[in-house]
Amino acid sequence: MRLDPADELSELLDLDQAARLAKATRRTLDRWIAARRLRVYEVHGLTGRYVREDELLEVEHERRSSRNPGRPGARVTFADTLSRLDVLT
Repeated sequence: MRLDPADELSELLDLDQAARLAKATRRTLDRWIAARRLRVYEVHGLTGRYVREDELLEVEHERRSSRNPGRPGARVTFADTLSRLDVLT
């Protein structure tokens, strides 16, 4: 989708900036784009692919809220076990 650089609805980020902001890899962003969860924009007069910051943050929020904090296989350290025992006593 082409976007006019004067559009002030949201800040445009290149994919490297977007990956850093979302704390994700470029490969993850490419997956979101392929799954059509994230739209890519081309800016007239600039090269590269860009995403809108507000759309990126929305996808990232969905990603974080869908995570299960007590997922199976989570590593428990000996220090975690000791701190839980301290709470019980």
